[in-house]
Amino acid sequence: MADVRKSAKQTAARSRAREKAAEFRAKEDKLEQLATDYFVATDSLDETDATAQAEIAAILERAARQSAAARTSAAAVIASMLELGTPRAEVAGRLGIAPREVNRSLRISAA
Repeated sequence: MADVRKSAKQTAARSRAREKAAEFRAKEDKLEQLATDYFVATDSLDETDATAQAEIAAILERAARQSAAARTSAAAVIASMLELGTPRAEVAGRLGIAPREVNRSLRISAA
């Protein structure tokens, strides 16, 4: 009779141990999945940052080209005004810019 009780206790203990082990494995699986989700999210952040930096560089390059073209065009207009014999001070006054800007534009158009 004592063996029966001891065997029943062992069976119950094994059952509880299996339940705890199953709970532990389920928790470990959940933690592993959460860690995976974290790494996927952070990898996505790195990709997003890299893409944004590339787009920013492309935008800055395009803006620099457009600005250079606009400066060249503006310098050509000033040069045309000066070719008509208009004094630099008058060109500056008509355009609402400082006389030194007229001189700068001449350097741009000469370059």
